[in-house]
Amino acid sequence: SFESTEEEYQGQTKRKRIRRKKQKSSLQISSNLHGEQTDLGMQETVVQDNLQLQQTDGPRISKNKKRKMKKKRQKEKKKAAGLITKTTGVDFTYQPDKNNKEAAADLIDIDEKADSILDFLQATQQIYFADKKSECRDAAVNSATAQELLQRLESHTVSASDVTHLHRLKSLVLLQDIERLKDALKQFQEQSMMSPDHAKVATSLFHYWITDILPVKNRK
Repeated sequence: SFESTEEEYQGQTKRKRIRRKKQKSSLQISSNLHGEQTDLGMQETVVQDNLQLQQTDGPRISKNKKRKMKKKRQKEKKKAAGLITKTTGVDFTYQPDKNNKEAAADLIDIDEKADSILDFLQATQQIYFADKKSECRDAAVNSATAQELLQRLESHTVSASDVTHLHRLKSLVLLQDIERLKDALKQFQEQSMMSPDHAKVATSLFHYWITDILPVKNRK
């Protein structure tokens, strides 16, 4: 009976220890939960305090937003000082330019003049190089250089000013106005943009009209 009572006593003490452990663990859990709740409460109060500070001190502004606000203030100052004028809308609708049409017409006119001069000088240079008796024939002017000039006229690579001068010389030849032709030929020599060799060929061919062809026609 003593042994049985001792075993019962030991069983009761074990149960008490287990209960105490359980109570202790439950107390620790509750204290931990209470601590976490207090931590969360503190965090909430900190967040609320920060929000209140932001509301009192004003919202935080990023660097980019500060830069934009600074530029806006500078622009307003310049506008107030009259440095910036109000921009007007630009119309990008295509409108045909009259100057472009006129320039295109001028190019066509120059090309047509170059073609007419080409025909005229081709016929003249054949007579010029075939006339061995002519005293006005320039020994420095050869058929190869004349051919180069004709090729440039054919490819429309002669300057517009030179084409205009040559066309005027041709018109004066057809009018048989020798005096005006001499003046126009002198002007061409002074203002020509051709190479010296090509200018010399053109001058010799028109000079040939002045000295050899037109006087004969006038006598007839």
